Order: sequence, then structure tokens, then C-alpha cells
Amino acid sequence: TADPTGKLPEETLDVVALKTSFGKKGFSTQEMVVLSGAHTIGGKGFGNPNAFDNAYFKVLLEKPRPTSSGMPIGLPTDWALTEDDECLRWIDIYAEDEDKFFADFRDAYTKLVNSGASWRTA
Repeated sequence: TADPTGKLPEETLDVVALKTSFGKKGFSTQEMVVLSGAHTIGGKGFGNPNAFDNAYFKVLLEKPRPTSSGMPIGLPTDWALTEDDECLRWIDIYAEDEDKFFADFRDAYTKLVNSGASWRTA
């Protein structure tokens, strides 16, 4: 089923709107960037779709923006992060240091879950 309305930011937001959206939920810019790293999993085009790694951040640093079969990789919100100096600083850090990405993601994801995320059981 689709994500509940209002739980995730719209895919078309610019970086200012993203920061505002995450900030209203109590998340810093650093936490927003590290949580966005979850896009490394799945079919968004960031590396191996079955591996949780820091490929997301490495791809965001590629110039020009990479494509897959002529289609842009990722979501507009992924690339919006690269247009902000504060976000770009964190992208650089996580692209270089996968262990830091893992540690910071663990902390931010725990905060996300503790903020009221709910899970359905099968």
C-alpha cells in the first residue's frame, strides 16, 4: 500500500522545502541527508539494489548526473540535496566514510522509528 499521506515529503520538493519538512518533524539537515541514504536500496539506480552501502552518496557526486537507460537516476529530492552547501558537506562525508554513514544512519533511523513510525505485521 502507499505511504500514509504527509508522512514522507513529496518527491518534487526543493532543498529549502525538504529542510523545512524534516525540521518540522524534529530532524536536522544532517539527519535528513543520512536518512536519504536509504535510497541506496531498491530500484532507484544507486548502485546494487540489494546492498545497503554508501553508493547513494557517491552517485550524487557524479558529474554530469548519471542516467540509466536514458532515464535520470533517483528522485528530484535526491538531486536537490546537491544544490545546498550544508547538504553537500554531509554527502561528501558519507561518500568517503561508509562506517560513519552506517553509524549516523543507525542513530537517525532509530530516532525516526521512535518518533512514531508504525509497522504492520504480516
